[in-house]
Amino acid sequence: MDEKVELVKEHRREYGLNQCCEALALSKGTWHYRMQKESAVDEEEEALKEKLRCIIIDHPGYGYRRLKPELEARTGERINHKRLRRLLREANLGLTRYLPKHRPSEVQRILKDNAGHLDLVNGCTWDVLEVLSTDFTELRYAGGSRKAWFMAAVDIASKWAPGWAVGPRRNRQLAHKCWQQARKSLEMLGADGKNLIVHGAQDAVYTSYDWLRTLLIDSEMRVSYSEMGSKGNPWIESMWGRIKTEIGSLITQAETLEELKTIMDPHMQYYNPQRRHSSIDYQSPRSHLQQYFAGENAAAP
Repeated sequence: MDEKVELVKEHRREYGLNQCCEALALSKGTWHYRMQKESAVDEEEEALKEKLRCIIIDHPGYGYRRLKPELEARTGERINHKRLRRLLREANLGLTRYLPKHRPSEVQRILKDNAGHLDLVNGCTWDVLEVLSTDFTELRYAGGSRKAWFMAAVDIASKWAPGWAVGPRRNRQLAHKCWQQARKSLEMLGADGKNLIVHGAQDAVYTSYDWLRTLLIDSEMRVSYSEMGSKGNPWIESMWGRIKTEIGSLITQAETLEELKTIMDPHMQYYNPQRRHSSIDYQSPRSHLQQYFAGENAAAP
C-alpha cells in the first residue's frame, strides 16, 4: 500500500489522479485518507519543531538529552529520542554554545607518533601465558531494550580466560575489576605475569594513565595495541562470537543487570574447565594448561 501511494504521488501530475489510482488498483478514498493522515502528521511535526525552537531560545546550552524531558513537559507526551534527533536535524537546530575541541593526552600523542609499531602480537607465534587479548563487548538484555558491558582477558595460546567482569558502563572501573580477577587467577596458577603482553584496543580506557600504570609499573607487563580495530584483535572477537552464539538468547531474556551477571559468571566458570576448543585439539583451556605444565615439568632436568 505504501508503494502504491508513493507511485501516485510521483506520477499524478503527469497522468492525473484518476488514471494513477485505476492503474494501481488504489481507491480514491484510501488515497485521500492517507493524504489527510500525512497532513496531520506534518502539522504535528511542525508544531514540535516550533516548540523546540522556543526551548532552545530559553535554554541555548541544552543538548538533546536535556531537550527531551523539557519537550515532553511542554507537550505532555512521550518523545522518542530518535524522533527528537530527526526533528533537530530536519529543522537545523542544535547547540549554539561553543564546544572546545578534545585535546589528546600525552599517551595518545605518543601512540600517534609511533603508529605502525604499536602491535607487538600479530604476525608472531606465542606460547602459553605470553599474550593476553582483552576488550569490551556490548550486551543487550531486557529484550534488547537495555545494555551492559562485558570485559574479559583471554590467553591467546590456551584460550584460558583468567578474568572477566560485567557492568553498566565501559569504563576504567570495569576494566580494573576484570584485571584484579585476572591477576588473582595468574597468581593461583603460579605465574607472576612479568613481561606478559596485554593486547587491546586504542580507546580511552586502554590508553588511560590509570590502566597503563597498573600494567606497566605495578605489574611489570607490556602493552600492545591493535592498529586495525577489531580485525587486529581476533582472539577476543572470537570469544565474543562464541558467547553470543551459545547464550545470546539467555542474555536477551535477562531483566536486570544482576540477573545478567548470574548468566555470565556461570558461563565463564564453565568456559575454562569444560568448553572444548578446536584450536587446542578439542581440549578445554584448563586441560590444555595442565598438559602444558605437565610437559614443562617432565622436560625440566
